[in-house]
Amino acid sequence: MCSHDEKRRQARYAYHADMEYMLKPPTADEILKGAVVNLSNSGMSFFIAKPLAIGQEIIIRSNLPNRAQTAVVRWIKQVGGCYKIGAECNNVG
Repeated sequence: MCSHDEKRRQARYAYHADMEYMLKPPTADEILKGAVVNLSNSGMSFFIAKPLAIGQEIIIRSNLPNRAQTAVVRWIKQVGGCYKIGAECNNVG
C-alpha cells in the first residue's frame, strides 16, 4: 500500500496558517475555516472541523504562498475530533 507521500508530485513543506475556503459550487456564500499544516505548489493538507467528501472542490479565499485558487480533496483522515484533508491545488500562479 502506498502512503500519501509516495503519490505526491512535489515535496510538501511545513507551513502553518489559518485559511478560509468555500465549497464549489458555493452554497449561500458560506465561508469555512481551516488550518494549513503543509503546502507545495501542487497540493496541501489542512485540518477542518467537519469532513469533506473525496472529490469535493473548494475555493481557497486565503492568500497562500502557492497562490492556489481552487483545490480538490484527494484524501481525508479523522484525527481526534477534527479531520485532516489532503488536497490537490489548481490554478496555481
